[in-house]
Amino acid sequence: MNIARRDLLAAGLGAAVLGTRPAEARSPATPQEPKPAAPAPDGWVRHEAHELGLEGRGWEDVAAPYHRLPARAKELVRDPVWRLSTQTSGMFVTFNAATPALRFEVDLSEARLALPHMPATGVSGVDLYAREGDGPWRWVYCSRPASQSYAAEVKGLSPTSRTYRLYLPLYNGATSVRVAVPEGVELTPVAPRETPPLVYYGTSIAHGACASRPGMSFVNILGRRLDAPILNLGFSGNGRLEMELAALLGELDARVFVLDCLPNLSPKLVAERTEPFVRALRAARPDIPIVMVEDRVNANARFLPGRARHHEGNHAAFRAAHGNLVRAGIGGLTYVPDAPFLGDDGEATVDGSHPTDLGMVRYADALEPVLRPLL
Repeated sequence: MNIARRDLLAAGLGAAVLGTRPAEARSPATPQEPKPAAPAPDGWVRHEAHELGLEGRGWEDVAAPYHRLPARAKELVRDPVWRLSTQTSGMFVTFNAATPALRFEVDLSEARLALPHMPATGVSGVDLYAREGDGPWRWVYCSRPASQSYAAEVKGLSPTSRTYRLYLPLYNGATSVRVAVPEGVELTPVAPRETPPLVYYGTSIAHGACASRPGMSFVNILGRRLDAPILNLGFSGNGRLEMELAALLGELDARVFVLDCLPNLSPKLVAERTEPFVRALRAARPDIPIVMVEDRVNANARFLPGRARHHEGNHAAFRAAHGNLVRAGIGGLTYVPDAPFLGDDGEATVDGSHPTDLGMVRYADALEPVLRPLL
């Protein structure tokens, strides 16, 4: 982006420069009319996931079906944010079927399947849950990717009518995700919910690092617990309270906005960016609750005085910004101090920063009672 355009956005003039804002960006991806699926010679009937109805995407004007930001954002946000937005964290497809088997065929957009501190099951896998009637969601199966294009099958299912939810990869993108059932089995799409979503803007932790599989991301855990649509706008290393994102978030008809960016900021940047970001978002959405989440303290900060001072500085700057906003009459703000989100035993991270599955559950435990009343 050129400097003039960035400065105008920072001044809150982005709508005038960039054109008319969409009348209303919608949280669920509107399902297309499913194409008639014919059985293949191998006996499987295949359905493209986004044609069944994809939940967890906030805009319709996307460059590709499995992108998290609209196509025009490529010219607005920094290149790393755009690349990360092409990853499918938080997206899923829901369908009904009474089937003895399911098959998933995934074409990933990135060749890198795993990260040094995060397995391929979480980075690039698809994760299947099911529920019977109004019962709770229960885990069924997670794929184990070994190549950029892969297939995974679940066999031996009891052919009971149930609802399935397939979560897409956390740290990879997809060019195609096909859900297949055996010939003769009826698969019925469940349309994405029309309820406005909770919009979660954050860092690598919200993005999903380092859950062992997609369903264990704390954002996805909260989605199941709260039974509410959630739009995941976590950008690993790049959740920085930038005004371009304030403008994009302001397009969304949300139920709640959650701002959880401190892990990617310094105390100086927290002091500089928090108030302008919240003011811009509040101007765009005067009545939507905004939740301001403190940074989690690294699990080993007690042994690293510099890291402890960093967290203390971030928290102090964030609290000061919140106080200034409240005194200025900015309403509808909820401040969430570190719970501590990771617990106090030092056992909930991979590397001191990024949660294991245990840490993800603890994050969800801390945030659920804050978010539930707002929904």
